Amino acid sequence: MIVEGLSLPRYEAEPLVGDLPPFGHQVVARETIETQDEFYLALTAPTGSGKTNAWAVPALAGERLGVVLALYPTNALARDQYRSLCRLRDRLNPSKPVEYLDAERLGLKRDEYDYHMTKGDVLVQIVRRMKRSGGVIVTNPDIFIYGLKGYFSNHYLSSVLKNMVSTVVFDEFHLFDLKQTDMILFLLDEVSSYDSALMKRFIFLSATPNERALAKIRDVMQGNLVVAGPHCDVPVVDEVQVMPEVDLRFVRGRRFGVGEAVLADLDRFMEFCTGCRTAVILDSPAEVWMVADFLREQTDLRVCEMSGYHRGSMDEPFDVLVGNKAVEVGIDFKGETAIQRLIFSAHNLSEFLQRFGRLRNPEPGVAYQAVCYAPRETVDHFSAVERVSREGLKERLRRTMRDPRVAQSFTWRYGYLEAWEHICKHATGIGAREARAMINDDGARPLTGGVPSDRRERVMAEGLARLYRHYFEGSGISPEEIFQCQGLVPLENYTEADVPLLDLIDELVSFRGNGMDLAYLNLTDGGSGTYDLFFLLRWTDLEVVSREEFLQALPEERRSWGREVAGRVAGYVFVRGRVESPRSVKMEGATFWEMGRPDQERVPRVVPGIGPYVGSRDPAVPVPDITGLSEAIRNKGVFCRYFAHRGYVAKELFDLDDYLRLVPFKDGSLALHLDALYADCAAFEHQVR
Repeated sequence: MIVEGLSLPRYEAEPLVGDLPPFGHQVVARETIETQDEFYLALTAPTGSGKTNAWAVPALAGERLGVVLALYPTNALARDQYRSLCRLRDRLNPSKPVEYLDAERLGLKRDEYDYHMTKGDVLVQIVRRMKRSGGVIVTNPDIFIYGLKGYFSNHYLSSVLKNMVSTVVFDEFHLFDLKQTDMILFLLDEVSSYDSALMKRFIFLSATPNERALAKIRDVMQGNLVVAGPHCDVPVVDEVQVMPEVDLRFVRGRRFGVGEAVLADLDRFMEFCTGCRTAVILDSPAEVWMVADFLREQTDLRVCEMSGYHRGSMDEPFDVLVGNKAVEVGIDFKGETAIQRLIFSAHNLSEFLQRFGRLRNPEPGVAYQAVCYAPRETVDHFSAVERVSREGLKERLRRTMRDPRVAQSFTWRYGYLEAWEHICKHATGIGAREARAMINDDGARPLTGGVPSDRRERVMAEGLARLYRHYFEGSGISPEEIFQCQGLVPLENYTEADVPLLDLIDELVSFRGNGMDLAYLNLTDGGSGTYDLFFLLRWTDLEVVSREEFLQALPEERRSWGREVAGRVAGYVFVRGRVESPRSVKMEGATFWEMGRPDQERVPRVVPGIGPYVGSRDPAVPVPDITGLSEAIRNKGVFCRYFAHRGYVAKELFDLDDYLRLVPFKDGSLALHLDALYADCAAFEHQVR
């Protein structure tokens, strides 16, 4: 089946870079930036049409955007875009500063000082240096959110960001989940309400616009929303192709099983990619690891491996890149890394569009081909289709693929508590951490924090009104009724009985949610980082070690990082490679109260006394000793929601996302951490229906 290429009009207007006419969204973006001081600008043009240049050129070549925070959903994408922005900066304005920051980079910069500094202090210094002439800080949303919330150890950082950063850019905004989107827009609304704040320009980039977020900006926040699509009211000069014509074949494939299907027909794979640079995008890091290892061992192909666990480099030439979600948003294939062949798994519409969109920036005379492993219904639907336009492809896919259902009740059942914690901490200085300390210390109140006492009542009232607009409007709950919702009293008044609410808030206030991660050191290649406990226990040859052993084995330059992650990980392991067949991993422990109750009475909460258990059916795959690790997890407790069904049954029954993990536990399963809240809302909506 031939999928037609996509061409966009270019317009009779001043070129953005060089002598090329601009696209419509670039024309609208430039006019908005040049003429308006406050705006929410949504760039909604297709992939490969220069959305980044629409804001980056004015930011680097001009002064209007001031200090820009450019936020990317993954660090891989942030690093890739940082390199692109540096190249553009060198061409336009070599003196304009561009910085890349993540938590680790901030830590390294902090350690360069001879005196005590915090990561917040480092960020404050960077922003202040840029204030005079502008600049771009490339980072992730976590740092921005934590900075505004005051979670860094610097009392002035929130004010510095509000009063010295002029512009915030959110790339791939459609990838932000419901919790993240709600909290970001709540904070932007709060910042916009301050007359003294300089931060008044917000730019959102997305090939598939988040209609819910745009409606909230327009209707709830009353923001000056400008939507810049591919067309504008200026004479057209010409059209240029931004997406190539592709020979696309659909093949039946199951989620998390495409890696095995690719290797089962290696001859066909080799024929498909011979002479062309190829990307293989799979569902899980385990598939990526397996396929990449096999291709290295069995072929002469130069393989680049990129997943959340293995972070390869594209600096060296490659024939085949094997990756998962880290690739679909983390890599911009162009120039020497441009691909001509694509093999990918797709089981919902958004996933298909994101992954298929990696074939971009067409080169003259190149024949592009792709193979998509998809559900049977999709394969059957397209079996008789010979040619289709891009828009026609999308419309047909809507009939056979659907995006995971998002439990909208999450917003008013749980999500609002994150905003409420922020309101309380801002007004009184008492957030979740301080409230827990007061309960443990019999009411000892922190001596500093919050706004002056004569302003607290007004700040709390304004925050509560904003919270209602963002989280409850349209839910059927009136402003008077929200006080019947759990937790809506100042956190300084929480008591021992409210500790479960603090546990819930702790899960929410982390931007990406908490998880059950291990710190690992790969003894084979020296790599280190944090990664999912269940993946490491299932797929790696590992040894659980103490924190002291782990720090001692780390290279000197990584020990500062090793000490910092202590509060965020469940334990420490040495990894020696991949096991040939996966182990089984489940949770074990005592029966708890909710297990004997009807489903509608079960709630997400911290359950003590449960921990991971590892088994192996393959005698050649040893079971690691995780006694100490499991005991530590049991003692701390696990935030979870119990289901009386096996995982696959619960997913089908409650229409849960494929990527939401349900871990076996006795005769049922557990959703863990933030997944516990999402799964509970899905079960609630199922009961309502």
